[in-house]
Amino acid sequence: MSVIIRPIEQKDKEEWINLWTGPKGYIEFYKSSDKITPEITETTFKRFLDPQNPTYCNIAVNSETGKLIGFATYLTHTNTWALEDSCYLNDLFVSESNRLGGVGRKLIESVYEAADKLGCAKTYWHTQFENHRAQLLYVKVGVKDGFLKYSRPLKK
Repeated sequence: MSVIIRPIEQKDKEEWINLWTGPKGYIEFYKSSDKITPEITETTFKRFLDPQNPTYCNIAVNSETGKLIGFATYLTHTNTWALEDSCYLNDLFVSESNRLGGVGRKLIESVYEAADKLGCAKTYWHTQFENHRAQLLYVKVGVKDGFLKYSRPLKK
């Protein structure tokens, strides 16, 4: 199978939403269906298309079927440790039937290319500690930086 990686477009909305919140989609994978509302999904998609917003999405398309099979979302931000912006790879997802074929790697590399074009000094991401399958790829395309992530407890 040949894969095309490109920036998301308005015409991709329905297929992206299906990969994002549909059955066996990204949000279900992270057991977060109760956290992602339709309003969050709609706002997120609008941000991808807003040239004033530094939130982006690259998609993977099966060139034989024209179907969306994965995506990488990323954003840029300033950093107190560098003059240049940083790029945060926020979400990476490849549909279950298309995994282990190099699509995830191509999506990460597309984010690296975009970060270079945007003048970012570094690109980084987080993953769940238990997501061992993804980490098999991550150690090939990145390096562990030795940091652990902490979050503010949810407000009650």
